[in-house]
Amino acid sequence: MRVRKRRGNSRYYLFFTLSLAGVIALVIGAWYALRHLPFLELQRIEISGNTAIPDSLISRFCEDQIGQNLFTVPVKEIKQDILKISRVKELKIRRQVLSTLKISIKEREGILYVKSQEGRLHPIDSEGIIMERYTPHYREDIPIYSSYYKDAQLKPGSQLTKRDISRILALHLKIMQQAPEFLAIISEYYMIDDTINIVDARYGTRIIPSEDDIAAQLKRYQFVQDNGNINRRSVVDLRFENQVVVKAGDK
Repeated sequence: MRVRKRRGNSRYYLFFTLSLAGVIALVIGAWYALRHLPFLELQRIEISGNTAIPDSLISRFCEDQIGQNLFTVPVKEIKQDILKISRVKELKIRRQVLSTLKISIKEREGILYVKSQEGRLHPIDSEGIIMERYTPHYREDIPIYSSYYKDAQLKPGSQLTKRDISRILALHLKIMQQAPEFLAIISEYYMIDDTINIVDARYGTRIIPSEDDIAAQLKRYQFVQDNGNINRRSVVDLRFENQVVVKAGDK
């Protein structure tokens, strides 16, 4: 007796292959249609999250795409270009049907100005990244670090990693975390004989901060300063445990 071959599986595979090919064709067709439909043209660019970076600087990277099909706009290339701006920390770009490109920016936050030898102020963030200024006015109300850097060394987008600025940043971040109420009192940081000095914005007094228990020591200083009679030219040394040591300004 002859055994007939079973062909059920073959028919199943053929049906599956044809169905998959149909789905792929539909997807390709839909994507092709989206990229060529005339009413899906880019007409608006919406920018949000930026406070220091002007809209005009951001939009110039994509304004030449106005009138192009929304789904042919090279979002990846635009994102790479905008991320080159030193103040941009994070960036999201998404298309919104029918005609809008939405750009959402998270800016780097300046926490210190680095003062160059030429006297110019360059804002930096918590990572030591130098940020560009877009107006002649200093928009951030933050302390100054009087440095030995020249303007040519302070290029926007570069990172300052030398020991002096690393120590200043570490101290400032510690104060931000442990004694934020003291931030408004700091006008300037600078180094003398490898020792960090802080200038009190209210009295002009020079403070040598403690590396340990900094919040408590700064509170002791504020109490003594507000209730005592410390000469403006004095140096207040907080490196001694539980003490506020006042010295003459020339020592």
